[in-house]
Amino acid sequence: RAIELLDRAVEGVRSIVGREGLPLVGSVAAGQPVLADENIEDYVQVPPVAGGDEGDYILRVRGDSMKDAGILEDDFVVVRRQDNAQDGEIVVALVGEEATVKRFFKESDHIRLQPENQEMEPIRTQEAQVLGRVVGVFRNLS
Repeated sequence: RAIELLDRAVEGVRSIVGREGLPLVGSVAAGQPVLADENIEDYVQVPPVAGGDEGDYILRVRGDSMKDAGILEDDFVVVRRQDNAQDGEIVVALVGEEATVKRFFKESDHIRLQPENQEMEPIRTQEAQVLGRVVGVFRNLS
């Protein structure tokens, strides 16, 4: 799943936006940390049921590669910053210049980023950087 933040995403959550909360992060630029100040679009008060602690951040999901895990197009995922993952965890990973949401598996000679959509193939790479683990998801129903 590619990650991208659209202007209407910010408008869609405007009713729960405050000066405090988790940063709603824009698209990931190559070579920049995901939480670079210029990537923060806004701050969102996250419902407790969606997860989220200090240091976590929010990304908007683009695509349907995780639909069978209940993560749909335009959902918001709450991401806990960490640079490693256990097999089977849902992570945000940087592959080349693109951030993606997938299940993480460390294989003998590569990393497999597995979509939760039977119509899509896994990404097999030796060059994936884990940016964080997905700890929550929420969506705007309007």
